[in-house]
Amino acid sequence: MAAAAAKPVPVERLGQRLVAPAAPTPESPLRLSWLDRYPTQMALIESLHVFKPDMAREGDSPARAVEQALARALVAYYPLAGRLTVTDAGELQVDCTDGGVWFIEAAVRCRLEDVDYLEYPLAVDKDELLPHPRPKPSREEESKLILLVQVTTFDCGGFVVGFRFSHAVADGPGAAQFMGAVGELARGAAWTRTRSPPTTGRCSSPTGRGWASPRWTTGGALPPTSCR
Repeated sequence: MAAAAAKPVPVERLGQRLVAPAAPTPESPLRLSWLDRYPTQMALIESLHVFKPDMAREGDSPARAVEQALARALVAYYPLAGRLTVTDAGELQVDCTDGGVWFIEAAVRCRLEDVDYLEYPLAVDKDELLPHPRPKPSREEESKLILLVQVTTFDCGGFVVGFRFSHAVADGPGAAQFMGAVGELARGAAWTRTRSPPTTGRCSSPTGRGWASPRWTTGGALPPTSCR
């Protein structure tokens, strides 16, 4: 008789909240490219990122560091804090209403090495490490979300960051650029004018309109931008 499968290691949810940009940002609708503006593109892409313990940061709160970095990064990447809406013509656009990004904090009462650093087969339920607000939003409400983030800490000091990212708004390299920016800020880096600003490429798509590369500023809001 085959042995029963081991029960997944439980994940304790500690809290959830909406994180808004750390400074004022433009509030204008942004049209997506012709490839992305159809409602069929309203899908959230999932990813998990495992970080081993860093003895140099022992005692620091990974969740607090990521949450603060997220708020700072959203000043430049402000469309990610908005919501997807459908126009009267049935096309998707980003409504930059500063709705905020869902941020969930959780914990697992074991060490990362106890679960083999989340190598397959996963000893922790993947969905418990990914950001799912509670109570669960309706399918229509969830489809409007652009970005959700969860930080799950382990007893060893290591942690896992789970992302759910709207494919209509960011492709793989775009999402990776944003994650990298959050990581740099969480590690204590400061934004400078020499850092590459976020870009979208929407203007290069046929008949596409969107937001141009925002200039990096050290304070205040980014000016509204559009493709002509």
